[in-house]
Amino acid sequence: MSPERDNLQTQRESDETVLTLSRHAVTEFLRRTGLSVPTTRTFPDNAVAQRVRETAAAWDFGGISAERVACYTATGISMARTTFAHNHPDTQVHIALFTALGLCVDDLEVDSGALSEFVGCLQTGQPQLHPVLEHLAQNVRAMPDFFHPYAASAILAGTIHHINCTLFEKQMDAAPLHPTALPYVLHKRARNSAGEVYSAFVWDKFNFPELSSHIQVVPEAMTYLDYANDILSFYKEEMAGERHNFVHDRARVTGKDVRDVLEDILNEVVGAVERGRDILQGEKERETWERFLAGYVAFHFLSPRYKLTQLTIAG
Repeated sequence: MSPERDNLQTQRESDETVLTLSRHAVTEFLRRTGLSVPTTRTFPDNAVAQRVRETAAAWDFGGISAERVACYTATGISMARTTFAHNHPDTQVHIALFTALGLCVDDLEVDSGALSEFVGCLQTGQPQLHPVLEHLAQNVRAMPDFFHPYAASAILAGTIHHINCTLFEKQMDAAPLHPTALPYVLHKRARNSAGEVYSAFVWDKFNFPELSSHIQVVPEAMTYLDYANDILSFYKEEMAGERHNFVHDRARVTGKDVRDVLEDILNEVVGAVERGRDILQGEKERETWERFLAGYVAFHFLSPRYKLTQLTIAG
């Protein structure tokens, strides 16, 4: 066999291994949590989606292509209308716009210089150095209109952590991990994920004005958001050749292979789902928890970003 054919065969075998491992992880996640693949593949247009697109169309995105902005906006709409569909429509619009702006940061569409000045500009009230960050700052400042003051403060803090960690990771991408640095890897995952932000998004003040009804489940929501995403985005990231992510970092510092790390993550996310179901006492709170859990799965399956249709998971 020629070297070219040998390399092609090796790549095919590697892709099949990733496919098999990803399908197993996702299937087990759904089975053990009792969640399922959404029965629909698309959502019809509605007023929330229209408002988000109209707002985004009026914004300056600082040279980011219209195609990329449309993609980010579509993902934001999908996030709001699946994971947070139980919220007031005004809250959904705000979440969708936050998500679209956050994706601009995640995908490194904003230069490091502007990112490094984000917190300073936010503290002093000075204009941000990139239009995306200016829109993001305004969005975050308006969070008290939609969420309890405690949650709005957590959203602000989580946004700052996310941007700081995004900037830091760009600078430290090649730095080796110490083999005993698991707490650091866990810390970095919590900071760069915006999990604290999205856990607050579950409970808007229109539906849940009393913080006491759900505050104890916030850590479980954060774990679910992070680790369910690690499982549901594993296939997409592996096929893209991403190796500086939480799954691979955790493998490096634990000495485990990726398969075992996925199993550990699966056990932890299932535990978080079960604890959330135990902790919440009110009927409305329990219903919201289940809608949030199912909606987050739907978001991943409905978004082309995660390529989950290629796994052919049974409904």
